[in-house]
Amino acid sequence: MIQRGWLVLLLLTLSGCNDEKVGHPYFPLHEGAVWQYQVQEQLADQFNERTFSVQNLGSAELKGEFEGESVSIRKTSDGTDYYLLQDDSGIYRIARRTVIEYRPRFEEELVRVLPNEADLDVGRSWSVMTKPYALHNTPSYTVRSPREHKISMAFEIVSLNETVTVPAGQFENCIKVEGIALLPLYTDPKTGYQDIEIRQTEWYAPGVGLVKLVRDEPLETDIFKGGVISFELTNYEM
Repeated sequence: MIQRGWLVLLLLTLSGCNDEKVGHPYFPLHEGAVWQYQVQEQLADQFNERTFSVQNLGSAELKGEFEGESVSIRKTSDGTDYYLLQDDSGIYRIARRTVIEYRPRFEEELVRVLPNEADLDVGRSWSVMTKPYALHNTPSYTVRSPREHKISMAFEIVSLNETVTVPAGQFENCIKVEGIALLPLYTDPKTGYQDIEIRQTEWYAPGVGLVKLVRDEPLETDIFKGGVISFELTNYEM
């Protein structure tokens, strides 16, 4: 994503389009839009399931570098506000604010969510900084958590016509985006360092947005465990 002043979440990326709606054909930003997801965390040593929601709060006015630019706020059910910039090159996350922060905390680099509509072609690529979300150390070992590592993930549009079925329904002509990153990690004394391959796959439906996301972080040693985290759309209001 472009330098201006670091990813999402998660996750966290979605779409809509008509003359009265703000945003991108695969990422709506108009006020009032809501998405609800079923989240499953299939970790090597446990299984968790929860719900997660995202709501567009409308436009925001920021001072300084982004004054006068098209910035929107998106709130997640964990209480975090994400500030999103839309310009001629795409949608970017520029800042975030948690429930314990008074002011938005700006990213070190702009975090691209999607390129603009004209650049939505198979093979289009970009990269963002991220961190592991499923990888974790076992309670028996007091070592640095893998989630403290920052890594660069390369994303690429691999398809423009995917069909995806999730609890919210079947969606056609979806964009499929694949991301891959390598995390060098000292896994155990026997094998030493390994490059752990982390993959993230996202599907965006026209007029709806993010309908599915899968994050795969495979690893199983005495010290570290990995797993898969998935988001599937269950309901939405545009």
